[in-house]
Amino acid sequence: MKYFFSCILMVSSMLFCIGQPAQVLPGFEFEKAELENQLRYIASDELAGRRTASPGERLAAEYIVSYFEKYGVSPAPGTDHFRQSIPFEKVIPPLSGTLTLGETVYQLGDNLLIMRGDQCGIKAEAVFAGHGWVDAETGMDDYSGLDVKGKVVFVLPGKPGEANPMETFKAMSVKREIAAGKGAVALIELFRLNFPWPFFKSYFGKERLEMKGEQDPSTSPSIIYGWMKESAPNPVKDMEHGEKMTVSIETSGVKVEETEAFNIVGMVEGSDPVLKDQYLLVSAHYDHIGTGKDGGQPYSPQDSIFNGARDNGMGTVALMAAARAIAAHPPKRSVIFLACTGEEMGLLGSLYYAEHPLLPLEKTVFNFNNDGAGYNSTEHVTVIGLEKTNASPLLEKGAAAFNLTVVPDPAPEQNLYERSDNASFANKGIPAIDYAPGITAMNEDIFKYYHQAADNPDSIDYDYLLQFCKAFAFTAHLLADWEGDFGWMPGQERARQ
Repeated sequence: MKYFFSCILMVSSMLFCIGQPAQVLPGFEFEKAELENQLRYIASDELAGRRTASPGERLAAEYIVSYFEKYGVSPAPGTDHFRQSIPFEKVIPPLSGTLTLGETVYQLGDNLLIMRGDQCGIKAEAVFAGHGWVDAETGMDDYSGLDVKGKVVFVLPGKPGEANPMETFKAMSVKREIAAGKGAVALIELFRLNFPWPFFKSYFGKERLEMKGEQDPSTSPSIIYGWMKESAPNPVKDMEHGEKMTVSIETSGVKVEETEAFNIVGMVEGSDPVLKDQYLLVSAHYDHIGTGKDGGQPYSPQDSIFNGARDNGMGTVALMAAARAIAAHPPKRSVIFLACTGEEMGLLGSLYYAEHPLLPLEKTVFNFNNDGAGYNSTEHVTVIGLEKTNASPLLEKGAAAFNLTVVPDPAPEQNLYERSDNASFANKGIPAIDYAPGITAMNEDIFKYYHQAADNPDSIDYDYLLQFCKAFAFTAHLLADWEGDFGWMPGQERARQ
């Protein structure tokens, strides 16, 4: 009850603030031509779709650094002049692979994915091991009473009792290490997730990046690891009920190459002697999905570059605009500007920052993220997670200053909140939202451009880009200047980690 009333007081104070006329400071009136030039470069063919760790993405990183320097933004401590290096592994899937369980054959690229492991031919006993999870703190051990040495282990997806897809993905390498430590020769997860197999297969079935593990490479497990989509008749059901079965796996092997990519991280120190020790984290990802040869579909020989003008060129330009305005007019709190790599690869850049923060997460009071799939209204901005935090009055005030109206998530069933970088910080307990161009419905106006080659700079309404950047930058300043405490609304709480 005490928490409920504190939330009411916070919102009431904000509602009082929103009733006051918005005073737009000098420095928030940007030139349309400059913003257009920035977006035309960020989303140019020269950058070839800004795929994570590609030469084009590195050019985008250097471009952002050059503007941070120009605007007087300081490099965040611990960076190599704004660059936070992230070690990645480029994972190249096998050319061939089959899994035979009983009499049923599963084929690579159809109902089987092989995601790790060298070339091999295995014939062994199959064992079912629940979720294949071990947790020393709770005493959970799905391998208790099982001898899996030299065997192929089949498991349910993810962790027990956890439905968040991102947690399922994060558990993959841990489960593989557990199985290897128990002596298994292969681990196969059963695809029983609540989203389509083609979506899962299109990502994990092609060349991808993964964050490099921090363990000694010589101790890294080499067992086969994959996912299988069950089909009727389903031999797994018999195995789950204790029937002994033989399984064979053949694969040409997965190749792994080391590479790196960069988060770009700058900061502006706050003007208040007390509040400057708190941080507003302003973020936007600057990577995209590359070109047709990287797996983007559909494309044509005439245009196979996925420029990502909307996703997330607009957000990147807005991030730079906010950095410019806030460096010229520092608010009370300090502000971190985080241009994330690897969002399209699974929020990898923001996940890395959340695990390796350059400034204390316990002093990071709010994440103001900017990412969008496009827009179908130039009169609105969309806030994914509008109902989750007590910041909504400030968000509405900042948009209204430039004749824009805030609308909430237009498609809650698509779980958009968990699919952008704000989720990496929300999962650490930091109040977070995603600020996006105006989407009032997920309709054909969005899907015409979302992850399509058509999303190029010539398709952008630059008058709207100007208003969007003004609103984003001004709202960032309002958030950083507010003297109240940010928090989750009742029923939306996430514990600080």
